Amino acid sequence: MDKLELFNRLIDVVSPVNSMGAKAEALSDPLSETGLDSLDLLMMAIYLSDIYGVPEEIAKTMQPLTVNDMFVFMEKHATKTPTNLQEALDSVK
Repeated sequence: MDKLELFNRLIDVVSPVNSMGAKAEALSDPLSETGLDSLDLLMMAIYLSDIYGVPEEIAKTMQPLTVNDMFVFMEKHATKTPTNLQEALDSVK
């Protein structure tokens, strides 16, 4: 599954009003440069936690700096793994 595409598609879910300028160009992009504000990033973490089955108490300890940091954390603590992009998106809508 393309993690960068998942992140960018989730932007429309977490920030439907402000998503026009928000985007990550690479997994190495700092989260501060994606165009998402702190509430958007919190919502992104919540949705990714749902997708990967990361318990809330563990998800609260995440302190990512880059887009990839979010995925590394989620994969490390995952209790489920989405098999494809559509499955991941369907699980949060």
